[in-house]
Amino acid sequence: MKWRRFLVSRFVRLAFVLVAITTLTFLMMHLAPGDPARLVAGMDADEQAVQIARERLGLDQPMYQQFLDYVGGLFRGDLGTSFATNQPVTEEIAQKIGPTAQLAVLGMALILLVGLPMGIIGAVLTRNGHRWFEIAFSGSTGAMASIPQYLIATFLAFLFAVTWQLLPVAGSGSIEAAILPAVAIAVRPAASIARLVRVRTLEVLESPYVRTARSKRLPTRKLYLAHVFPNSITTMLAMGGVTFASLIGGAVIVEQVFARLGLGTTLVHSVLVGDYPVVQGIVLLLGFAVVLVNALVDVILGIVDPRTMEAGR
Repeated sequence: MKWRRFLVSRFVRLAFVLVAITTLTFLMMHLAPGDPARLVAGMDADEQAVQIARERLGLDQPMYQQFLDYVGGLFRGDLGTSFATNQPVTEEIAQKIGPTAQLAVLGMALILLVGLPMGIIGAVLTRNGHRWFEIAFSGSTGAMASIPQYLIATFLAFLFAVTWQLLPVAGSGSIEAAILPAVAIAVRPAASIARLVRVRTLEVLESPYVRTARSKRLPTRKLYLAHVFPNSITTMLAMGGVTFASLIGGAVIVEQVFARLGLGTTLVHSVLVGDYPVVQGIVLLLGFAVVLVNALVDVILGIVDPRTMEAGR
């Protein structure tokens, strides 16, 4: 019953957020400046051509009918047609999603491989009385967590691609070209995760059950694997949704710096040229991805730490 209530509550919340995202992306075209029909027909087109374009886009229909048509198209996998290329938006997204997905996966891997161990090591050294390390850790991670991602990307490109010429400065055709962008979007969330994991690990190390385990001469390796590491994982999982959203937002900016032909670059270009169907499609896809990842994180947290089911009700 507890799991049923938990899953039902998460499903209701998920459905509400997805409906909100769908509604906002639909309103995007109507709230944006300019006339979409004029953009399709051409700025020099006469009124008759504009009216024909408006009827073809369904903009002559009442608002509620346009919304129903939009939602119906989503269920059919139809996100509309690009104003700029006259191609289906689904094809535009399919062509550009690869580099962005690669960037997100590599960025998340770096966060897991760097942020978690850095936080645990920081907690252990802090607890052992290394005051200098605590100051250095707090200062460095605080600085990394506050630097804008476009500055990190620019610095990495200048240092590793332009000055030392170790890695490509642009492109999306190889794994080497993805290293610098992945590092650029992973630095801030990895630093934030490390800070949170360090605080949580210090709390666990001072908890009564860890003290009891120490008093029973439990081997250090077993102590950390059985008690410290699982609690640190829970802390990181709790930040998983926010971290993924940060990666997606960072990818939009960082892809511009490294000239990667992904969803971020396409989104910015489509905004500049007024290609609203492509903007709608990409925003809807990224929004759905963030929401679904958050829902998945909630379920995993419920499995790893059942106490979160009670706290999240």
